[in-house]
Amino acid sequence: MKWKVSLFFLTILGWYVATLAVPFTKAGLSNTAFLIGLFLLLIASIAIIFKTGFLTPVTEGFRIIGERMIRKSRAMERADKQIKNDYTIHSFKTNLAAFIMQSTFIVGAGSILISVVSIVM
Repeated sequence: MKWKVSLFFLTILGWYVATLAVPFTKAGLSNTAFLIGLFLLLIASIAIIFKTGFLTPVTEGFRIIGERMIRKSRAMERADKQIKNDYTIHSFKTNLAAFIMQSTFIVGAGSILISVVSIVM
């Protein structure tokens, strides 16, 4: 929880430093912050959709089509089986995906907040 709050305030500090480094107008700062925030929130929402498994039938279908078109060697099949059964790799991928999803959501929300605040002030 501590890193999430720190990341949020670091985002606000980053936008403040950006206004000092590059002479933005209020409209320019608001537009840029909103665009970046919207883009990051879009990435986070796509990650959430993939995490829920909503598109699993589509991705599995493409995986099956790919397996039928391109043959794998036995060594590659054994390596894929070992990777599927390795808990540490699965845990690492899950933790990394959660971290990326949370951090993009936090930075995106902070950027949109900066956009709204810069319009109001």
